[in-house]
Amino acid sequence: MLIFKQGDFPREMSNYTLVKKRLTILLWLAIFVCLLPFLLLPFLNSMAGDDYQFYDLYRVHGFWGTQEFIYHGWAGRYTTTFLNGSFVTLDILHRYYWMPCLLLFGCTWGALFFLLSTLHGLLPGRPFGRARIAQASFLFLILFLYVQAEIATGFYWFSSAIVYQPSFILSVVFAACLVRRLSVAGSKQSLDVLILLLIVLIVGCNEMAAVFLLLFLVALIGYWHYGRRPVPSYLWLYAGVALAICLIVASTSGVLWGRRRLMNGSTSYLKILPIVFFQFAAVFFSVFKEPLFWFSCVAGFLFGMRVARDSAGIGPLFIFREKRVLLAGLVLLPVLVFLCLAIMLVGSRGSLPPRALNNLTDWLAGGLLLLSFCAGIRKGSAVPAPGALGLPPVLLTGVLVLLLFASVNYRDAWKTVLSGYFYHAVAVDRDRHLTAAGRRHDGVAIVPAYAEAVEDKIHQVFPHGIFESVNSLLLERPPLFYYYDGAAGKDRAYRLYYGLDSIIIGRQKIR
Repeated sequence: MLIFKQGDFPREMSNYTLVKKRLTILLWLAIFVCLLPFLLLPFLNSMAGDDYQFYDLYRVHGFWGTQEFIYHGWAGRYTTTFLNGSFVTLDILHRYYWMPCLLLFGCTWGALFFLLSTLHGLLPGRPFGRARIAQASFLFLILFLYVQAEIATGFYWFSSAIVYQPSFILSVVFAACLVRRLSVAGSKQSLDVLILLLIVLIVGCNEMAAVFLLLFLVALIGYWHYGRRPVPSYLWLYAGVALAICLIVASTSGVLWGRRRLMNGSTSYLKILPIVFFQFAAVFFSVFKEPLFWFSCVAGFLFGMRVARDSAGIGPLFIFREKRVLLAGLVLLPVLVFLCLAIMLVGSRGSLPPRALNNLTDWLAGGLLLLSFCAGIRKGSAVPAPGALGLPPVLLTGVLVLLLFASVNYRDAWKTVLSGYFYHAVAVDRDRHLTAAGRRHDGVAIVPAYAEAVEDKIHQVFPHGIFESVNSLLLERPPLFYYYDGAAGKDRAYRLYYGLDSIIIGRQKIR
């Protein structure tokens, strides 16, 4: 029999609360330090590539004319083209290039918070507060940032990010709404209308998102058939609307003939098949190379075990105890990724830029995390509870904090902050000089070569010189930026943006 002296038990509880509070503060501090370089980069970035092309298009065709031109002449991305046009028309890209990137970060976090709050509502007793859910949302934001195949075009180059990141944001919101719909019996017209609207918007983001969404809904219906249960009528409606929108876009836009005409890839299926397998491996490598992903899978498994202990109150999560959920997911998820790649590569003649894989890597990571949670629920009754595994919160928090920084992307983020400062300074000087030349109607402008301009900027900041290793680091191209030199690259849209006839770099005349 244990005998406590008066005051001993409150002191123990107070110490536990104090340790828990300190661990929470430590984790918040780690999240801030981890996100800091990624949030600094938007302020060091500049317009690049297609950003100038879109300015030229909207100047010539106007807002609605450009919408029609891009839809019929290039691809049926009506959602992202509308977003693109809104930013360009308001001249946000030239004046506040950092704003779209930060908005994408904020909306991604908000979508993850909405999804986690929805899943939390299904847990017995709802064990966490909003602050803990917000913290978990930031952790998943970092995870989904790390697993992207190409962060430079995933967030920091506007013309690419506005095509692919909104589709991920909308798909996360779609997943949360679908979970709510599946957990509600009977009619729910308001939720059905919202889900249908999300389907229409996702299909209009990019081709990869449209194909994946359609295949996912087909797979979901197939799972219901596999379980020999009647398929809910609203699932048929969702799949039917997705198929109809995909067919309309494919038959009325330039998504098929327009892109194929501009692509110079192979037409042989035998040559395309190895590319499919290579890109398939690239998607899995982007996810599996991150230590934070493996930790998250283990954490999801342990949390699933914790939830499974309360079998009586598990409620809507009881379906995850079924063995076929885990097996079906392990089979269907790689199949969905492979089919998406095959369809896209065949349609583009084997040409698929790395940025097109960003959505797949995020969806794959999210799907595998969900399957880890399902595995924990499945094995919860046969494996000891997490508290019995001898894993103290201090150890788990310490490992998580270390893994937040154990990514090559985090290293590259700080390298980009250092070299990106001078990259941005050169871009600002060029913009100021070319804008003044255009306003004077000079017709011709002279700018120094990028390498020379960067060296001059470094010398201005460090007039007494610096270590050679540091100098080499600053001279590198920023790894997480989409490097662009419109003058040296002879970009016609770049020249027209400033209203110039030609740009001269040194002795080379760019027309």
